[in-house]
Amino acid sequence: MMNRFPLPWLFAPLLLLAGAYTALLAWGVLAGVDLPWLNLMYGAVPVVAVLAVGQAWCAQVRSEGGGCLRAGGWSASGRLGWALLSLLALAVAEVAYVTLFDLSGVDAPDVSFVDGLYYLYYLGLLGVLWMDRAAGSQPGRPVSRGVLGGWLLDSLITVVVVGEVSWVLAVSPLLQDSGSSVVFKAVSASYVVLDLTLLTVGLLLLRRRLEPARLPLVLGLMVYVGADLAYLLLGDQYQSRGMLDALWVWGTVGQAVGVTLLTRAQAVPADAARVTRGGGWLDTLLRALPYAAVTVACTLLILRGAASDLTGRGVAWFTVTVFMLVMLRQGQGFVETGRLNRRLTAQAAELERSRDEMEHLAHHDGLTGLLNRDGFYRLLLGAPDHAELTILMIDLDGFKPVNDTHGHAAGDAVLREVGLRLRGLAGQAFIPARLGGDEFALVSLDPRGPELAPPLAGQVVQALARPYRLPGGSAQLGASVGVASRAASAVASAAAGGEVIMQRADAALYRAKRAGGNRLEVEAVTQVSAPVAGG
Repeated sequence: MMNRFPLPWLFAPLLLLAGAYTALLAWGVLAGVDLPWLNLMYGAVPVVAVLAVGQAWCAQVRSEGGGCLRAGGWSASGRLGWALLSLLALAVAEVAYVTLFDLSGVDAPDVSFVDGLYYLYYLGLLGVLWMDRAAGSQPGRPVSRGVLGGWLLDSLITVVVVGEVSWVLAVSPLLQDSGSSVVFKAVSASYVVLDLTLLTVGLLLLRRRLEPARLPLVLGLMVYVGADLAYLLLGDQYQSRGMLDALWVWGTVGQAVGVTLLTRAQAVPADAARVTRGGGWLDTLLRALPYAAVTVACTLLILRGAASDLTGRGVAWFTVTVFMLVMLRQGQGFVETGRLNRRLTAQAAELERSRDEMEHLAHHDGLTGLLNRDGFYRLLLGAPDHAELTILMIDLDGFKPVNDTHGHAAGDAVLREVGLRLRGLAGQAFIPARLGGDEFALVSLDPRGPELAPPLAGQVVQALARPYRLPGGSAQLGASVGVASRAASAVASAAAGGEVIMQRADAALYRAKRAGGNRLEVEAVTQVSAPVAGG
């Protein structure tokens, strides 16, 4: 990463020169005084701009460890190198035009080497903008291709209508002018194409990302292109040393300042907080431009589209092109809307899955996968008053010695195995839960629960008494089970709620434990389990 280099001091006289030229030009226009020597100041502006950008370029190359006059400096120059070459071509072209034509009073030929220099300026500026486009997605959130496609179509709609206006007011009359040569017509049309290309790129930059360092470059570009198009529309009515020349001057200054500030800003870590994609009035303006452009196209079609001459045919084709772009934009909008809907649907489904997973984790035991105490109480509290609630409270007998002898890892393995055995016995009528430690439960809302509970409790006692395989040995436990259910006669009684049934099952479990364990207790009736081998 290159080091931050200061803004060259030559930009101070550049701004002063541009300001003085504008002030003197405005005074001359308002006072009706012609100042021919202002042409010298006009030609001096791009020259000083080249010197200022050259100073910035030299500072950049030095900050990267190179030398300004070494061949390797150009390979490391990047955006500033392109800007320097572009402005150099512009400066030579402006100085040559002022010297050869303006000051001498000689009419410019249809085509000259000056036009070639202007072409080099345009191509260099396009290179600068292309580099800025490639670097535009580094800070901030990346922009999808669909969004970029929409911005491009919006920009093209606006630019095509600007081209249509230029066609009606300048290009078509020029092409029909029998006094102009084919070469002059071709050169003039090529400038329009280059200006519209730059306008397209400028609109894309405004839509893509806006930051303080980029603003002078984009504004300078738009002002320069606007001055070019205005010059074309004025035609023979253009007067040298008019306010249009000030637009060219400030367009040049904006490009020089902008490309230097942009390179300087990207020489240090980007401040994402200062990077925005337009915002406020700018976003509103950019979104309104395509609609305004379509309105202008329709107006031109009404006013000139019915004519059978070259202008009318051109208006018709321009309007067709605009509406084809509008249809493409609508189709692209539908595609993007569908993609957005699918993405939102997928995100909603993912959020729902995450919510379900969190809810599952909140109400299930992480070790055994059974309902935890919260889930168990939630099930009890959510049971309808008319449901036949049956609860089996289960407590392991002899579990503590497993932890003491084999360690907690072995104890966790035993608890997981208990969970698996209870899950296998529960079937569809009962739901297993681990209430904490070595306490488990089976709960049922099935009407058959009271009938199924006693034999199921016996199966639980026998199943949990089977040996548990452990690393380096085995363990054998017992289980005490207390059973309680909501009597049919007590369904409507508030005293027979879920907590009451649980308390009755707990009481039955307590009696089973006091009786020696490894047995079940159903309400107030004690049942001893069948002898367990090795118990």
